[in-house]
Amino acid sequence: MFNCFKILKRISILLMIPLFLTSLTEAQQPKFEVTTSKYLLGTKIDITAIHSDIDSMKKAMYFAFREIERIQGVMSVQLDTTEASLINKNAGIAPVRVSSELYSIISRSIDYSKKFEGIFDITIGPISELWGFSSDKKITELPDSNLINSLLKLVNYNLIILNPDDTSVFLSEKGMKIDLGGIAKGYAVDRAVMIMRENGMNDFFVNAGGDIFVSGKKTDDQKWSIGIKNPRDEKKLIGEFEVSGLAIGTSGDYERYVIIDGKRYHHIFNVHTGYPVMISQSGTALAPTAEEAVVLSKIVFITGADNYMMTKDESGIEGVIVAEDGTIVYDEKMTAKYNFKLER
Repeated sequence: MFNCFKILKRISILLMIPLFLTSLTEAQQPKFEVTTSKYLLGTKIDITAIHSDIDSMKKAMYFAFREIERIQGVMSVQLDTTEASLINKNAGIAPVRVSSELYSIISRSIDYSKKFEGIFDITIGPISELWGFSSDKKITELPDSNLINSLLKLVNYNLIILNPDDTSVFLSEKGMKIDLGGIAKGYAVDRAVMIMRENGMNDFFVNAGGDIFVSGKKTDDQKWSIGIKNPRDEKKLIGEFEVSGLAIGTSGDYERYVIIDGKRYHHIFNVHTGYPVMISQSGTALAPTAEEAVVLSKIVFITGADNYMMTKDESGIEGVIVAEDGTIVYDEKMTAKYNFKLER
């Protein structure tokens, strides 16, 4: 009996050796970098990942893009069949019962509006539509100022009535329209990140037209390097971060705009005037989630460089703003924290 036990023990040890060697081999497999792109939510979305199994990467990206497509089918106001469009169609008529997902993002949008004193407001829809930035319509002259003033009465997040009992949303004034473009893209990036991780990916980033979440590292000893586009030369950068596990949101006057009489008019509005904000070329903000980063990038863009420098310590917002005259301001703490460098 004793000899039999010794033989079994030797067999067990021998069986363990190949398993250990296999594990080492898998760990030493070369890694590949793969990028896939798709046009969704009104912008080009790129997902870049690094992994040893290309098929696993492709599978993860496929499901991530499917998730973004699903969100577009719920929250886009450019599509007539979405829940968000149904809310707009029933403005001033009746509440619309929606999914808990859409209800939650509208509720969070209202929270952002309250926190930032109405600077961010998803009821900007009528103004955005008038200027031609929430449709395929292209304007060739400035909208009538009286019409702008009349539509401003419909821009008020306090006029959104939420009912948590049946997750219904009611725009209380006829003609009101929500536009989720300022938050849905960030939410979609966060959901894509979750799908990528659920499918075994750790080292990747999702870039939705400059709104980015970065996960893991590019190599074992190197974080991802993410650049901020020069608002007046898309082939150049104004600066770069080294980040991991963080989101970067950027809002700019170069994303959607028209030139009228030699002046640039774009899609980011002052909710009090109904006209595009003219004090910034771009605003960038860092945050734990892409949803928050996208919202904060709009806040720093709208409030401008001077206000940012006066309030950054109190607000805690980590940002970079390119002012109307091209001056670049940023939180100097980011130099040490993210190795942020301006491109000279």
